[in-house]
Amino acid sequence: MSEAVTTPAEGGGEEANPLSSAIDVLNHELSVLPLSGKLATTEQPMDRIGPSYSLANFTLTNYTFWLIPAVLFVAIFFVWARTQAKVALEKGSLVPRGVLNVAEAGVSLVRDSICTDVMGPEGRKYFPFVGTMFFFVLFNNLLGNIVPALPGTGTVGTTFMWALIVFFTYNGIGIKKNGLGRYMKSFIPSGTPGWLKPFMFVLEIISHFLRPITLGVRLYANMYAGHIMLGVFTIFCALAIESFREGISANIIVLPLSFLMSVILRAFELFVAVLQAYIFAILTAVYISGALHASEH
Repeated sequence: MSEAVTTPAEGGGEEANPLSSAIDVLNHELSVLPLSGKLATTEQPMDRIGPSYSLANFTLTNYTFWLIPAVLFVAIFFVWARTQAKVALEKGSLVPRGVLNVAEAGVSLVRDSICTDVMGPEGRKYFPFVGTMFFFVLFNNLLGNIVPALPGTGTVGTTFMWALIVFFTYNGIGIKKNGLGRYMKSFIPSGTPGWLKPFMFVLEIISHFLRPITLGVRLYANMYAGHIMLGVFTIFCALAIESFREGISANIIVLPLSFLMSVILRAFELFVAVLQAYIFAILTAVYISGALHASEH
């Protein structure tokens, strides 16, 4: 994917330790490696990192690039499902098949098991918002498990933006339905002693402002950490193969164990990809439900 990083060893011109170099490459590629340009060296590590965060020198990184196909896949998936639904209706068939079956299962999960169950009958009208977010996160998470793709949700820019959208959305819903005064009063639980009310109000305000942070960090950390672990064991496999070629028999044990861990982690990542999309969606539904019923608190 990228050329190896080599740096002069201390006191000479020899190549750096291969494990250290491999970890440097992994760390850089899982952070902000632009799609063009040379890999940063350890002597000038900010050569390519700096421009990635500069609005004046915007460039696509590995993570931001893979957001594009993920969004396209979501659109294609539902257009395909809609086409199959029209064909099925024309044929008089009421049994969903193929992509349509998967799409209906996903829609039913978000609409009924998340929106309606958490928010009540009123939650159905918020399904388009929660559903869009769920499928966006899900497709990004799943796409990240296809080599050489990376999940767009593995960067804080994506997860925190969604978390902020959720934050402003549920607070806007709460203010619109209850009015600003009643909504702010809901931050103080009923039955709280008068002397304790100011303290509880401050705590509730802090907890509300922490929600987008915890929501964004949870998704980002799970997706990013998973790919770090996969990368580490892949490096172990590559180094074991290289050492085995050089006659180091001990790597007969390291290689299969590293490969086994890579397979297990890949399966676990698929599970986490679905689980994190579900958690993100259900927490959003919980926050909206709390805003809708703020006056009842």
